Amino acid sequence: MDTVTVKELIKSIVDNPNNSDNYLKLASIYICNKEYESAIGVYESLLAIEPSNYIALTNLGSMYFCKYDFIRSVNYYSRAAGLGIEDASVYFNLGNAYAELREFKHAISNYIKALNLDKSNYMIYSAIAMLYQDQENYEEALLYFEKALSLADCFPENYANIGLVQMKLSQYSLAAENFKKALELSKDNEKYILYCANAYSSAGEYDKSDSYFNKVISLNPNYLQAYLCYALSLYEQGKIEDAVNTYNKAIELNPHFVNAYILLGNLYFSEKNFELALENYKKVIELSPAYANAYTLLANTYVMLDDLRSAISLYKQAVDIDTDNDEIKLAYIEIVQEFIKKKTTDVNNDAA
Repeated sequence: MDTVTVKELIKSIVDNPNNSDNYLKLASIYICNKEYESAIGVYESLLAIEPSNYIALTNLGSMYFCKYDFIRSVNYYSRAAGLGIEDASVYFNLGNAYAELREFKHAISNYIKALNLDKSNYMIYSAIAMLYQDQENYEEALLYFEKALSLADCFPENYANIGLVQMKLSQYSLAAENFKKALELSKDNEKYILYCANAYSSAGEYDKSDSYFNKVISLNPNYLQAYLCYALSLYEQGKIEDAVNTYNKAIELNPHFVNAYILLGNLYFSEKNFELALENYKKVIELSPAYANAYTLLANTYVMLDDLRSAISLYKQAVDIDTDNDEIKLAYIEIVQEFIKKKTTDVNNDAA
């Protein structure tokens, strides 16, 4: 950083505090040197004397967005938008900040304003699509993703986005075709290869899915998520032993990979091998003692083994960890009632 220039600019600001250009130059230097807190301080000092400085407002909006302080980001972008300058990027960024705050109506309103000013910007259509996707309105999301693709068909993520929505709509074969197009534009992209594998597996085209699973694992033997997805596919194909081996491969690569133990436990539970299910769920608790769902899974397994006392203890621990989870509370209450009912029946039988 040019410390001489910085000192000169600071002196100029002290000598002439109403010259906005010096603030902007100083903030620009700080940004170039990634000293963002210093830049924020300069911009906020400028706004104290010039509250409607458009550059300061928009840059502060961007920097607070990057700091995940979306409320302040909305504040500064809103002030910039209120100046009446027709700038699609301000409304777009304001929409993004509202989207992060999960304020759908404000987000969509600002995206539409941005769209009215820049109808050829595919990123705005994609942002609207993602907003609808978050609302689980997949049909509407698909329409906007398709519009984004029509404006920019050279970006692989546009095909991938459509494919992901089609997966939600159970349009697995169509999704696979879009993932393949994304892959054509981004050769050997591991994420897109895995998308293809999952889509073909969901479509029941296992020869194709196996090919893609093997391809992505050969490209990256440490891609843990690929092993989990492949194991799930193998289980759907009825290849139980292969699925178990694939889960174990993931665990071998990373003994702390909690999801692998959960899914392997679920497999054993489905196959009524409750002892091995217990073993894997206990490992999850060992690795993640505050993971409430692991206690619930373990409790469910004890219920299947007719060990209600152990199940009650585990449900209680799950409730203590996740106090707002009504589903766990209900399961806990039901198993307590079942335990009481069973004990009462046993007492009556003994008395008879």
